[in-house]
Amino acid sequence: MFEAPRQFGSAAAAAVGSGEIAGGSPPFAAIDVHKILSLVWRGRATILWTTAFSLLMAGVLVLAVPPSYTAVTQILIDPTDLHAVANAPVPPNQSDAAVLQVESQVRVLTSDSVLRRVVRAEKLDRDPEFAGSRSPMRRLLAFIQLDGRTSAAADPSLAALVALKRSVTVQRAERTYVVTVSVTSRNAEKAARLANAVAAAYLADQTAVRFDAARQVSQSLSARLHELKNRVREAEDRVEAFKAHNNIVDVNGESVNEQQLSELNNQLVLARARTAQARARYDEVQRLQQTKGEVGAFPAAVQSPTMTALRTQYAEIMRREAEQMSSLGARHPAVIDIEAQVERLKGMIADEIKRLALSTHSEYGSARANEDTLARNLDALKRKTIATNEALVRLRELQRDAQASRTVYDAFLVRARETGEQGRIDTKNIRVISSADLPLHRSFPPSNLKLALGAIILGAAAGIGLVVLRAPDGEAAPSSGSESPGRPRRRSRNASGESKPFAASSPAVPAVPVLAVLPDIDAAFGLEAAMEPKSPFAREIGKVHAAVRAHHTKRNNPSILVVAPDDEDDTATVALGLAATAAATQRVLLIDADLERRTLSAVDADRGEAGLVDVAVGGRVLADAVIRDRESKINLLPLVSPHSRRHRELRDEDIEVAFAQTKHFDMVIVAAMDCDRDPSGRFFAGLVDHIVLVATADAAARGVIERLVACFGLDGRKIRGAVLTGATAA
Repeated sequence: MFEAPRQFGSAAAAAVGSGEIAGGSPPFAAIDVHKILSLVWRGRATILWTTAFSLLMAGVLVLAVPPSYTAVTQILIDPTDLHAVANAPVPPNQSDAAVLQVESQVRVLTSDSVLRRVVRAEKLDRDPEFAGSRSPMRRLLAFIQLDGRTSAAADPSLAALVALKRSVTVQRAERTYVVTVSVTSRNAEKAARLANAVAAAYLADQTAVRFDAARQVSQSLSARLHELKNRVREAEDRVEAFKAHNNIVDVNGESVNEQQLSELNNQLVLARARTAQARARYDEVQRLQQTKGEVGAFPAAVQSPTMTALRTQYAEIMRREAEQMSSLGARHPAVIDIEAQVERLKGMIADEIKRLALSTHSEYGSARANEDTLARNLDALKRKTIATNEALVRLRELQRDAQASRTVYDAFLVRARETGEQGRIDTKNIRVISSADLPLHRSFPPSNLKLALGAIILGAAAGIGLVVLRAPDGEAAPSSGSESPGRPRRRSRNASGESKPFAASSPAVPAVPVLAVLPDIDAAFGLEAAMEPKSPFAREIGKVHAAVRAHHTKRNNPSILVVAPDDEDDTATVALGLAATAAATQRVLLIDADLERRTLSAVDADRGEAGLVDVAVGGRVLADAVIRDRESKINLLPLVSPHSRRHRELRDEDIEVAFAQTKHFDMVIVAAMDCDRDPSGRFFAGLVDHIVLVATADAAARGVIERLVACFGLDGRKIRGAVLTGATAA
């Protein structure tokens, strides 16, 4: 912080050239109230005349200006429409743009489309107030402003519309959707009627706009329906033509070829089964014929009725033969006859077996032929189905195209019907929440009481101003030793109380007020003198204390920087005197920002064990570092003590935090010396609330003060005045 000087932009240097007061602070001056009241009393006639004239002008205003009345109605514009139907032509607005939509509706309320409805409904084109004849002066002004353009007076409706626009005011309440419509008219009843008419016209306009929007959408959809219908018909015709060309027939959504293929495949399976059965029976018959096996020992013989009858007869003959053989013998004619019958039956059975063999062979051939026919038909149908499937790829594309066209057409058809019906439903969420009532008081001019009070105040102020301007020079000046800021010269006083010129430079030098003029005394004597309330030194220091207190408007306790342009003892004298004066009634802390500790040396308190730097780095607590002088009751604290030790790098923020801890004192005074070479003065200027300059009362005082003002830069606005030291008796 203190290793290198801090650089500040000299904003006060620019103020020197412009003639402004350094730091923007006006000079402290006491106002002689008795002298001002005496001046006002002597000019009471002028004040009464100006007040009476102001009242007369107010009366003329009331009589000359026709009164106007303002009626107010309120409309709630909810950007979210009522959900009467699922699909609305305009989707509901649920975003942050709802406020912008309401703001747009505010503009719509004052649009020509809405106000023309009011003009037609209320017949304002025939109302003298809105479309009546104008005075010659207004005609002349209108002619000058027209500059060759068509006059609105040629069209009464247009003139009434222009006049109505000037009378209507629309505003939206902040953070709401409520819009206030105000209409001003010369007649109170007409103002209320027009305000309600504007609201009604707006509602009607919104209904018409929504109906027109729905009708426009419905018409647009209907216009597209014919084209979409033709597109669907063409797509379906292409599908049917392709089916006919490629012989593609559908039954219940399935191709005929696929159905035939499935049926032929099933028939072929059955035919192959029958062929296998017929072949098995034929093979069995041949095997029996070749092996000469048991007659009729196969299923076909068993199932044949003829074979069953023959076998029955054969069994009966064999029984009879056995009986005859046992009773008659083998050579008996009856036995021989029976044997002949047996042989004949065997022949008949053999013939039947041959017939069955031929039958099974024929059945097998027929089944085999049927199977071959079905196989050939199935192969042919497979080839045809493969060709048909290749054509189905293109057919599906045509069907998808037709289905898409059909879907779009159905959607447009339904939407057109819905939109046509929605146009007859009012879904706007807008309503009048407060109708305009008859206004009880006029809006312009203000009420007679307000006009009278305003006229009295204005007239009295004008009269007082005239009285002050006509007063002799200096009669109303402040009674203290400091002059008004506009005077080019300032006078200081010497030790005997006589005034003498203070500055010899140009009037453009900033006017820093002189708070006190002190004699040439050392710091120790000044401390003793300050402790004597009736001493001249204490009175002068008391002026400094009073000036600082008068300028302090913050809630916290004041902090003051006392600084001089050199390293003399003047700063210590003023700082100790100011601290002693304040310590009589307050808890005062005096910080010696001079590294040589000149201020503390004046009261033998320069040997403290800690300073503000130790508090800043956390080495000490502020209460332990402060030294209290019992005689003067001043609390003292050096910036740096000989015993100070820094355990880490010291930053500006550390000093600021430590200085903030001193706010529990009633007043904090920082004494700094040699503003040009010591950076502590410029640093503390940014922390304190007020700055008091100390300079020697000589011919070079003004130049010294100018240099001090420029030294503080932007902090120069905290300068409250200067204390001149070293004044001698004339």
